[in-house]
Formats: sequence, structure tokens, C-alpha cells
Amino acid sequence: MSLSTPEHETGDGNRRRGFLRTAFAALLGGLFCHRATAEEPAPSKDASLAMDGALLKTHVFKGRPPVEPLDTMIRFERSDNHTGRAMTHEVLSLIHEEKGTQSFPWTVYAHLSTHHVEGDACVVCSRLHKENAGWSSGLHSEVFNNGRGVGIGVNVEMSNTYTGPTAPMIIGMHIQAKGPQPCQFGIEMHDGGGHFEKAIGLNGQGRVGLDMAGQYDVGLHTHGNSIRVDEGTCIELDGAGRIRLRYKDGKIEFLNGDRCVGHLDVQGDDHAL
Repeated sequence: MSLSTPEHETGDGNRRRGFLRTAFAALLGGLFCHRATAEEPAPSKDASLAMDGALLKTHVFKGRPPVEPLDTMIRFERSDNHTGRAMTHEVLSLIHEEKGTQSFPWTVYAHLSTHHVEGDACVVCSRLHKENAGWSSGLHSEVFNNGRGVGIGVNVEMSNTYTGPTAPMIIGMHIQAKGPQPCQFGIEMHDGGGHFEKAIGLNGQGRVGLDMAGQYDVGLHTHGNSIRVDEGTCIELDGAGRIRLRYKDGKIEFLNGDRCVGHLDVQGDDHAL
């Protein structure tokens, strides 16, 4: 029996082998192409956008810090033991520079829409565990003003469109002492190489400018600072606001409602009361 292969069978075999080689090559190409797509970022359509560095996963860590109970999609962790030269150590850094004269640059934007009835909603959460004597801050904002216009360290804008039967409680800033030991200040302002011309400014309008409903040994302690009101402004001495004291037209007046029941002429001679 001859071991040679007929010509027509040889051609069919070559065609079959060529088809298999082509199919196998296509399969390998698809696998490698898929891997390349998964491992390399797609070319940016924006020619000004440059990408460099290693590709990141959804979980990136350096060291092993304590595990937080987080249901998060992207997680960066860092645990260090630095005792060298003084420098900051960041987990995430965002550098943003805008030189346009008409622009609205927002370096970090976070949006939350929630319809929950029970639970807690928080757009940005900051948690600090202070274990030693170093200066620490849950949130830190620095503003270096070099131009005209408004510069604000923290800006809070509140809106209330609810018209239902139960009045909501809308608070611009809420500070709560959790204990068990007392904290020293809810809000503190002090000079740090500069000073505020006015430490607190209440420039709006409403029913009460400063509501002090808590129980304090001293409601307002000004130490060596004066208390000043404009002429004609009353100091109310009862809860209803009827018994009042004011200075007007050279006289210190005592009022019961709108009726003056006595006065002292500040232009008169000194005499015992």
C-alpha cells in the first residue's frame, strides 16, 4: 500500500490545517486583545489628557491599617510608622490649577440623592481617632487670599422647600459634644499671626439673632470687653420684652411697654439715686 497522499487529499488537508491555524490565531488574538483591553487604559479622546503610572485596582493598600466597616466600591488604605523628617503623608492627593478669569472650578464634587426614612445620610464623612498629643483636625481648610473679592474657609448654603404639616429642623452647622469628658469649646476663634476685625458677624434677619436655650452658669461672659448697643436700642429685662432699658436723647429711660416710667438725665449734675 502506498504511503503517499493523493494530490486532491493533500490540498484539502492543507486547507483544513490552514483553517485551524487561522481559527486558533484568532482565538489567541482575542484572548490577548481582551487582556490588553483590561490592563491598558483606552486612548483618551482628549489630546491634553496624559496618563502615566501603574494601573490601579479598586483596592489599593500600603501596609495594613485597622479594617473599617465600609461597603465601598473603591478602597485605598495606608499604614505607616514615620519618625523621620517632618512631612505630610497622603493617601489621595488632588492638584487643581485654574487660570481662567471666567470659570467655576470645583476640585472635589460629591452628590447624594436619598429617600431613606430610617438611617443616616452623609455626603462627606470625616472621622479622626486622636491617640496622642499631636495637633489634629477632622477637617482642615486653608485659604491664602491674594486678590479682591470673597474668600471663605467653609461655605454652607441651606435650602428648605418643604411645606408639609410637620416642621423640619434645618441646621446650617451642628456641633455636638459626645463626651464622656467635657470638651472645651464648641467654636473657638483666636489670632494666629493675624486677627479678625469681627469674630462673628450676624448679617441676616430673623426672629432671634443668638438663641441661648441651654443651661449655663454664665450665659454671656465678656471678661474685659464692653457690651454696646446703638442709641434707642432697648435691653429687655423680662421674658416678654415689656420691661426695657434704653438710652435716647440724652436720657436713660425705663420703659413698661411703650410707656416711659422714669428716666435719668445724663447731662445733669452728679447725684445719688
